[in-house]
Amino acid sequence: MAPEFEPARLDDVDDLLRLYRRAHGANYPIAMGTDPDVMAAEIEAAHTTWLVWRGDGRVVASITGHVESADRLGKIAGLVVDPDVQGGGIAHRAVGQITGRMLASGEVDSVYGTARTIHLAPQRVCLRNGFHPLGLVPNLFKHAKRETMTLLAKHRDGVLEQRAQVHKVPRSLEKLVMATHAKMPVLPEFVEDTAFTAAESSRLEVVEAPQFVQRHFEHTINDPARRFYPLHRPNVLLADERGEYQIYGHLNRHDGYCTIFGATPSPQALLPHLGGVIDTLAGLGAPHVETLVPLHEFDELSALLAFGFLPVALYPAMRKDGDVYHDYVVMVHTPQPPDFRGLAIDEAFRPFTEQYIELWTQKFLNTNGVYWS
Repeated sequence: MAPEFEPARLDDVDDLLRLYRRAHGANYPIAMGTDPDVMAAEIEAAHTTWLVWRGDGRVVASITGHVESADRLGKIAGLVVDPDVQGGGIAHRAVGQITGRMLASGEVDSVYGTARTIHLAPQRVCLRNGFHPLGLVPNLFKHAKRETMTLLAKHRDGVLEQRAQVHKVPRSLEKLVMATHAKMPVLPEFVEDTAFTAAESSRLEVVEAPQFVQRHFEHTINDPARRFYPLHRPNVLLADERGEYQIYGHLNRHDGYCTIFGATPSPQALLPHLGGVIDTLAGLGAPHVETLVPLHEFDELSALLAFGFLPVALYPAMRKDGDVYHDYVVMVHTPQPPDFRGLAIDEAFRPFTEQYIELWTQKFLNTNGVYWS
């Protein structure tokens, strides 16, 4: 009999704690599986759908979905199945049911998920539920160790047909675009990246006051296109002491990364100073830097490429703008060379691993095979 999932209840928290501990061990670092107060709050939160499957009087499977209504995006996370009942299609059913609920709600146009590369099962569960590979994020520090995560998404019917036309794209992104070009109105022209001149860096002041930073961000950046970074909130502000630009980001020292998702007066004002920004963030304990850029922003993508950012994923039809949807590129700067040895990566992600290795080699290896940065 196919498993039927139902919404989690507050009195499921103890069962859920045991389930996560049994599946992941005592050192599982995520609050959604270890902190009963956080778990209770999420069960009752309007933006969260938490589904469970019960067997023999206890919770034996769990999955959560988070909705960002303003951005019309959903995310699945926290899939766990008791080892005693694995292999019976429960994980497949969990992903299908929670994704179906979110897409049918009318609040979201697409649902995305990430899957670790320690084994293939999570990737294949998503792929078999109609998710499409978007790319992968290599060398992401998660809980004190380096990991590579695969990214996937599933869209509501009709959304991909409304992708906005993009006229030109830096040639470095060609393989990424071709891997996700389905239902593009017209393929863009692939042209050589624009040369970019770096500016002299000035000292950056760092403000780490999450509530102040978020209020400042919401007051300063009003354009939805410039403040778009779903399911993230700013907690750090980097201010150029000469007053030329400010940067908003989400800094995670524990996992060694920073996400940049806002700049004033504009992203273009920041671009010549990226070298200093990267150095400052590395000094703050975040050598991994990532940002999200519209595919149609040719100059911005070219500048990021010039500073060693590489495209790792392309999310088609990510942001709704009137009657069309814009594609976005995940750009990553990391000091670590690519190393996919020993990872479990489904064949569907081969185009992304190949393009990343090729670009990293072009950017960071000279003709004598010596690393430089």
